[in-house]
Amino acid sequence: MEFDLLKAFCQLARSGNYRLASEQLYITQSALTKKIQRLESNIGASLFSRGRNGAELTHAGKTLLADAQRLVDSMQAFEQLSGSVVNGTEGHLNIGFGVSTYHKAPKMIAAYKQQQPNVRITLNDTPSKQQTDELLSHELDISFNRIPCSPVLNSLTLFDDSLVIAIHKDLLKQAPSKALIISELAKWPYLKLAQHRGPGLDKQIQQYCLANNLDLSKTQEADDILTLLTLVSANIGFTIVPSSAQQISNTKVEFIALQGEHATWPVGLIWNGESENPLRDRFLEFVAKQVRSGL
Repeated sequence: MEFDLLKAFCQLARSGNYRLASEQLYITQSALTKKIQRLESNIGASLFSRGRNGAELTHAGKTLLADAQRLVDSMQAFEQLSGSVVNGTEGHLNIGFGVSTYHKAPKMIAAYKQQQPNVRITLNDTPSKQQTDELLSHELDISFNRIPCSPVLNSLTLFDDSLVIAIHKDLLKQAPSKALIISELAKWPYLKLAQHRGPGLDKQIQQYCLANNLDLSKTQEADDILTLLTLVSANIGFTIVPSSAQQISNTKVEFIALQGEHATWPVGLIWNGESENPLRDRFLEFVAKQVRSGL
């Protein structure tokens, strides 16, 4: 049954007058009359009788009005929702992030939610490789992570992250100086992030070590960077993490930047441009504006 016929029926029932109802619907009286006649023909019953007080509901009209109004309200709500979805102001976004954007991603999302409170967002902390796979399979809408080498995915660079040594201040005192710490690393226990939890970081560290003749002997693994930093703060050994991890550490740990080839990498927003998603695109526009503003 056509939505505009039910809408005309409900409006005429409220107004009780063809002239008023047609004005409220922005159509002519003859157009309204035709809509009502068409609806009556469809259901096989008269809905109105013309009386001295205008259009009066028949028994069938009174019986059907409540359900008709519910249908009209539901359709109007659907039209409003669909319009918001198309305009990117309502819906759900599935967003991934990693340690490099541990603080930046939630801050940007919080700022976006202030402008678009009707957008629901799910944040996922998963390995960068998994996020890339989920972007390709359209399970993930956006990823805050290291920029992958993929011809399919689009990206917007936000900043460069870099490798740093995280070491307890007491252990650092054993080195002749910060400048000579690289030569001392082989003597100390190396704490490493499990390869399956951070394949991108693991590869970055391997490339750095190979390019800079650094030989590290792994003594212990952990499944997340926070655990690694906790072990470092207990003076169990040292680790190599992204510079952004400094934001989740404590004062017992000191960070020393590594220099040389493969010490840095770009971090930003990644998405699959092959899929149409107005909600995602509006979020990307918001972040791009934030970047241009230097926020």
